[in-house]
Amino acid sequence: MKTIELIIICGMVLAAPAALLAAEEKPAETVTVSSAASPATIVGAPVGLVKGYRGTAIPVGGDQLLYVKKGDRVDVLVTFEAKMEKNRKETLTSTILQNVIVINVSKPEKVDDQGAIELLLNPVEAQYAALSVAQAKNINISVRSIGDTELHPMEMASFRKLIK
Repeated sequence: MKTIELIIICGMVLAAPAALLAAEEKPAETVTVSSAASPATIVGAPVGLVKGYRGTAIPVGGDQLLYVKKGDRVDVLVTFEAKMEKNRKETLTSTILQNVIVINVSKPEKVDDQGAIELLLNPVEAQYAALSVAQAKNINISVRSIGDTELHPMEMASFRKLIK
């Protein structure tokens, strides 16, 4: 598959949740969301599970959940070690999911404890979330402001790039 086609498909997959929240604001209408993975149709559903999507729980630190609530939109950032040339390892952070809808938050009693966030993801996004939970050193979430639904190309962050 050509790179540009892959970018377009990924954009469609990531943009699909944006149409879902728009549908919540119009409870009497039916909205069809089409993504590369599968189409989903909802009729004025509250923030929750939608046909064709998955509720995927991700464990995150309690401090990450202080200001997150059901219905918010978040980005998911994953920090991991990558093998570079000459067997050198480097710690990188990548934004793997953008503009995803929070369908539930489980905040721990103490901020230092582990909590969980349940996200509305299509099947492909759910796979990447599961892989991240299994392989990442750390998972962070970043809450978006109301109305911020744009997707942005993001390069991976590393200290090597920061100190250049």
